[in-house]
Amino acid sequence: MSARTGPPRKERPGGLGTAGSNQKSAEAPPTTNTTDPNRPGRLCGTDTVSQLRRRRHASWRLPSLQCGCRDPSPCRCTDPSLSERQVDYWRDAAVHVLSTGCMPLVPLEARRALWRRGGADRVLAKLLHDVCGGEAA
Repeated sequence: MSARTGPPRKERPGGLGTAGSNQKSAEAPPTTNTTDPNRPGRLCGTDTVSQLRRRRHASWRLPSLQCGCRDPSPCRCTDPSLSERQVDYWRDAAVHVLSTGCMPLVPLEARRALWRRGGADRVLAKLLHDVCGGEAA
């Protein structure tokens, strides 16, 4: 006599039939790789977009810095201004690149410092600014 009583079981979708819970039939779908970091349901994705989104949301929870910025990483408010020597280096590099027939991309801060100096540096700053269309490098 059988230990089971009652009507026979119906076959479940997926082809598992009446197999036990730890038995799989040949038609069973393959198991998912649980080591995949981008699997659905994972809390921390490794793609750049989700990382940047989490960083932005975290910056909303931070108190504002003295300059008013929320995120200290991209804040350039507290960077020191260019020294006279650095402005000289930018000027010399720009003149050298111009002498080769190419157009240098000099940062806006360096072009402004050259403009404030006046004279030949102001002419160079105006040339550099006009060449790049007024865009910040």
